[in-house]
Amino acid sequence: MKRIFSVLLAVFLLVICVLPMSATVATPFDASVAQAQEAAATAVGVDTPGAAVVLVRNGTVLMADGFGYADLSSRVLVTGDTVFEIGELSALLTAISALTLVDTGVLSLDADIAAYLPAEFMAKLALDYPVTVGQLLSGCAGFGGRIFDISFDKESHCFETLEEALLADVPEQIMIPGTAYSYSAFGISLAAFVVEQASGAPYEAYLNDHVLTPLGMSGTVAMRSSNVDDKDYATGYREVAEGSFRAPQNGGKSYAGLYPATGALSTAKDLSRLLAWLVSDSEALMRASTKNLLFTPYHSGIFSPTALALSKQGTAYTCHAKTACFGASLCLDTEKREAALVLTNVPQSTLLDFPLTALAPTAVSPALPVGEMVELKALRGTYAVSTSEQHTFVGRFFTMQERISATVNDDGTLSFLDMRLMQIAPGVFADAAGDASTPVLQFLLDGEGEVTAVVTATGECYYKLPFYYARVPAAFLFGLLLLLTAGFALMGVFGFFEWLGEKNTHGEHAGVWFVLPDVLAALLSILVGVQVLAAYKMGTALLSSFYFAMRVLTLLVGIGATVSYVVAFVASVLDRKVHKRIAYMAILYLVFLFLICFFGLTVI
Repeated sequence: MKRIFSVLLAVFLLVICVLPMSATVATPFDASVAQAQEAAATAVGVDTPGAAVVLVRNGTVLMADGFGYADLSSRVLVTGDTVFEIGELSALLTAISALTLVDTGVLSLDADIAAYLPAEFMAKLALDYPVTVGQLLSGCAGFGGRIFDISFDKESHCFETLEEALLADVPEQIMIPGTAYSYSAFGISLAAFVVEQASGAPYEAYLNDHVLTPLGMSGTVAMRSSNVDDKDYATGYREVAEGSFRAPQNGGKSYAGLYPATGALSTAKDLSRLLAWLVSDSEALMRASTKNLLFTPYHSGIFSPTALALSKQGTAYTCHAKTACFGASLCLDTEKREAALVLTNVPQSTLLDFPLTALAPTAVSPALPVGEMVELKALRGTYAVSTSEQHTFVGRFFTMQERISATVNDDGTLSFLDMRLMQIAPGVFADAAGDASTPVLQFLLDGEGEVTAVVTATGECYYKLPFYYARVPAAFLFGLLLLLTAGFALMGVFGFFEWLGEKNTHGEHAGVWFVLPDVLAALLSILVGVQVLAAYKMGTALLSSFYFAMRVLTLLVGIGATVSYVVAFVASVLDRKVHKRIAYMAILYLVFLFLICFFGLTVI
């Protein structure tokens, strides 16, 4: 009996010891959590050093965990409190800030921004068309791209104020507002400036007081600053090979010029609180009816690819963001009341596909227009993505390299974006090699049958370029620019030494007016050559201030060369021996000057 009692006691003690151990290794309580852990285990250490994953359902945070390393050298692990750059996710905070003002009646999404901004600021914007706050936040304000001063490696390069950042480079309005969706960091940042003016407080202060603090997002900041303790910040990396990563000298930090659109930093725990608020009935910041404005789709032709600061994909709202060394991906379904988010310390990782895969939103088929089919020949031409930029040489140079042609095939299809397209409704096309019932893009036309924009089902937008951007005329014009640049440089040197060797009957050199045009034209060609070489080698890696300084110098030297050619031409009338040479050179110089202005190599 005593032996039986001892055996039973031993079994009892064994069970007591084993149960706690079993609890620590239990299968995750939610299948989606297990799916997230599996996805993170597959990617971390392979194509990203570390990551954070957030899952939210019905206002409850299921997961806000870290995986892998925030810093490889110190072996610091990613946690829910690790700070990541969140790129374009910053725009969601801007939209929420604006809606808090809408909720109190201070702001209207349908109002012209001129109602809130100073008159002198609006004059400097020089907009071609009026714009509303809602159009700014939804990417439908018609702005083209801004390729300069988007991000910096050093904080010292940043602008002092948001107003200064905006006015440093105002993009052109390439489309009438409301025509089509075209993402614009400038538009989001301009909306943040409206928040500043309407609230009377700096944007980052208003965001902190009215959004971040009420939601308990103490680890989130609107922009990176040396004044903020960065001990919990993740180091950003770039993948050099599978499982191998390199951090830039500055630790992967980036400083956003237009910070309301791309410059915020946050943590998994903070963003889990934000997502929980978004998919719940909480009215912590605003009424539910106002919050729902975040999820009002804005149409781009037959497609509805966007809401306020979010893209729309089927029944879900998404955001794919990245900075130089960080990536972020969000998918949010308001009907299922679910959200998934991934943060990585590399700009690209397979793990960033997880949110969309996990929520698997239902596709929504758009309603097709009816009427007569569009003549395909009206759609032929050269196109550029709407985020390209046209008013500087660098922008035009890259646009010429990345232009897209639309051509008509003999079988009645259209070749565009590396697809053979068949028209299934007026201006609407499907992939001829795929499902003929699924539209992939639409050509939007004005009342005169001219293409105003091309929009795709995935949210891209393209616009038609003038004929001289086509391959042959563009190559001819650029080749002529290079030829004249080299020619004037050589002729300037040759003309100067020729002038030194020539003497008149009195043993004196000819007047300086006969050599000065050649010298100034040679100097002008050097300035042009420097800009072309810098654009080819460095592009937007150089600050816009460099190109602006070069363009100003080009203008000043160009004025001097123009004046000297006029004076030399007048003076040559008195000396028939140099008259023809000066005339020929002046004609070539005018062509050179035209090309300089055409390619945006001067401030005119």
